[in-house]
Amino acid sequence: MDRSRHGAAAHTVVTVHQVCQEALRSGVGPGELQALTGLDPAELTDFSRRLPAARLFAVWEAVLRRLDDPGFPVRAGRGSPQDARSAVYFLARASATVRDGIACSVANVSAWTTAYTISAVPRRDARGGLSLVLDGLDPGRLGARCEAEFQLADFLASIRGAVGAGFMPSRVAFAHPAPRDTGTHRGWFGPGLAFAAAHTELVLPADVLDLPIGTAQPGLAEVLAGHVAGLRASHDVPASYGLRVREWLLDRLACGEPPTVAAAARALTLSERTLHRRLAAEGTTFRDISAATRREFAVDLVRSSPRAVKEIASLVGFADSRSFHRAYLRWTGTTPGRDRHPGP
Repeated sequence: MDRSRHGAAAHTVVTVHQVCQEALRSGVGPGELQALTGLDPAELTDFSRRLPAARLFAVWEAVLRRLDDPGFPVRAGRGSPQDARSAVYFLARASATVRDGIACSVANVSAWTTAYTISAVPRRDARGGLSLVLDGLDPGRLGARCEAEFQLADFLASIRGAVGAGFMPSRVAFAHPAPRDTGTHRGWFGPGLAFAAAHTELVLPADVLDLPIGTAQPGLAEVLAGHVAGLRASHDVPASYGLRVREWLLDRLACGEPPTVAAAARALTLSERTLHRRLAAEGTTFRDISAATRREFAVDLVRSSPRAVKEIASLVGFADSRSFHRAYLRWTGTTPGRDRHPGP
């Protein structure tokens, strides 16, 4: 049964194919890889197919633990163009400009995943540009961290393929903490790399967005756009329950209302038991989503809102400022006061 047709978060088999190809290049034998992942290579040939997102995360975790290499997800993303099998990827490559390629990728996210969202957010600072923001992945789960690093590395590989290998983004940030070794990350993403950030994002300067893509083919783009529209229609399912809970939590936090699992279940017209079961099927829990969302909301407010730290602490459910300071230090490695007024 195709679980993606019944609301469970699902992801294209293309990413698992790319993970497996990089694992083979890294020295994992075919038989060992099949034993690790539980996937028959024959499962990886229908690139319109999807797997449950929880299975994708489990593949990431199995391979990363076997290799014991924190740089593996970045290497897989860096090498993704040679393993590309996604119609969305080829559509972006056939687009006229970097901006057009990004727009078509973002518009067609649901053609490859319902496990998270990617949005293009214009920058409001003096330099302008665009942020590709990835939302909905649990920063506490290893497989989700791998997927976040892979996707931003993949986006950057595609952009460099279009405009030149020397291109460096303005900033690359991940919501999860830094792995024990960030050498591969820094070598690929450059000096603007940050961890324990408010959002997972890739920031592109304004001057790169309207550069032409050397592989642009208007006729091919038109054909591929029709194919991708068909893929989206075939997987036209609601967002995962994890994403829906996250959006509900953000609304409740913004209103200063205490979010509870009972209230979330009522909002989604489910029983508590059913909500717990559906989140478990997606490899997550209400508690995990709540913790990650509160953290993201709090860090974002500290860094961008004029609200007092005490008020922010109360909004995200802390009884006092002291406990909030301790949590914030654990999340980001710094205090709210220092994060609000960073030094030079």
